[in-house]
Amino acid sequence: MSHYLPDCLILDILCRLPVESLLRFTCVSKQWCSLISSPDFNSLYTTVNATTPLLVLHHFSVKPKKQQHYSVYNDPDSKTENLTLIKQLKFPFRSSSGKDFRVVGFCNGLFCLADDLYGDIDPIILWNPAIRRSISLPSRPRPTFHCGPLRVFLGFGFDHKTCDFKVVRIAYIRGANGVYMVPPEVEVFKLSTGLWKTVNSKNINGKLDFLYSSIYLNSAIHWVFHCKNEGGKITNSLLVFGLSAETFSEMSLPQELAHVCFLSLTLCGERISVISYEESRNHAPSCDTCVVWVMNQYGKPESWMKEFIVDLRGEITKAIGFVRNGKFLAVEYPGNVLSYDPDSRELKDLDIHGMYHSFFLRKYVESLVLLDGNGGAMTDFELNYELNGGVIPYLMDTVADFFGLRG
Repeated sequence: MSHYLPDCLILDILCRLPVESLLRFTCVSKQWCSLISSPDFNSLYTTVNATTPLLVLHHFSVKPKKQQHYSVYNDPDSKTENLTLIKQLKFPFRSSSGKDFRVVGFCNGLFCLADDLYGDIDPIILWNPAIRRSISLPSRPRPTFHCGPLRVFLGFGFDHKTCDFKVVRIAYIRGANGVYMVPPEVEVFKLSTGLWKTVNSKNINGKLDFLYSSIYLNSAIHWVFHCKNEGGKITNSLLVFGLSAETFSEMSLPQELAHVCFLSLTLCGERISVISYEESRNHAPSCDTCVVWVMNQYGKPESWMKEFIVDLRGEITKAIGFVRNGKFLAVEYPGNVLSYDPDSRELKDLDIHGMYHSFFLRKYVESLVLLDGNGGAMTDFELNYELNGGVIPYLMDTVADFFGLRG
């Protein structure tokens, strides 16, 4: 690749550069463009940079104006008290529904967004904010035999076996009696093919939780699941979709959560966490107590442990997730983010404000997914125009001359 530096050293250097620099370096030569755009390089780049302790927080605000926020913060450790804002991601989309985009998930540098506000409205978008590219997934035909609105649940993740991003769509159809029928229709979208396909859903004999939260972990997507036992009593579990085998299974919850009405999912580091809520006595959209459970060994129900109980006095309406220093983030109604310290049991206002139901928190990493031109929102002309203004041609000439990479 160069007469002066071995290929492995150049590869190691490129993997440690910001995405903005890599985009510029695609102009150095066809060889560099091919390397940086390749799936293998992107996989290596994502792995190397996944160690950076960053978080992305999504929410939307009403005042002073209605706006979606995608904010990148440091992930505070034991020596850091608060979240520190690193940058804001520019959000380029407008909702066709007139509502707001819901974040289905964030994985390996890609957001999955749904313009559904918990309904069934297209589009579903995969968006890479680092390179300002996106694709809209193909629309799905609505069933001709349903008698009312669909109830659609989505999940998003990365299949490590095939190195492919997948979106799972679970659609419950309302029957003539007004009841949503089981099993639902299930389809999977693969980024590599750009197509949806139907998968077997016969063993789904229950319904997903109306809170619509899903968690991606260990190449699988997880939802809170309700099904009736032989006595007609509703029992809770986790519905798990393995992205490699594309099959469903169930994962047991602690016995204390088997019949609880309000549950949500989040991640505690690399562990699944289930939050149960006790409704507020004043019937406000908040709760008096939430109990945090964590599965210490993935897939082993006996490893569920009750981490802590938060006495909220009706202040909290939704748990968001954990940060690296062990603190727990939650939303106070109508939309103020609080940090809870399990050791001191203190709640602290972080001065982040938004609509209480809109918050989404995940670890943040940049990637080059969609750089190969899979339906990018930015055309090649626009990308080259943006990257080749001002000092960039001079920079490219200098780099090319140094490495002997002309042509």
